[in-house]
Amino acid sequence: RQLRRIRKFLKTRTAEEIKSFEDALVKGYGFKKYLYATSEGLPVMGNFEGYEELSAKAPELFKALSELEPAKKYTILGEKGGYLLVKVTPDVLLLAETSKKLSATEIEELIERTKKELGL
Repeated sequence: RQLRRIRKFLKTRTAEEIKSFEDALVKGYGFKKYLYATSEGLPVMGNFEGYEELSAKAPELFKALSELEPAKKYTILGEKGGYLLVKVTPDVLLLAETSKKLSATEIEELIERTKKELGL
């Protein structure tokens, strides 16, 4: 249901508005790749290769991390880079490969901008 509502909202956005949001994710927040998915694992939008399959895994990853330490956002450091996993709303998750560590303020700004851009 949430996915249908988001997709309906995105259809009201122009290609330039969506591109502007994607540019902000890359330039403003340092994202190399990103995906938005529902908490049920359905893809909303993203640029990871195979992001549809990754969307299905994002809720599982969030759940596993929450069992270790309950939180709304996680920073995951790997050998080759960092990842950000954020619960934007109870129904929407963001997973991003990032080139910089975002501050708590930047993450909150990102959450608010995402809500606006996706009509949440």
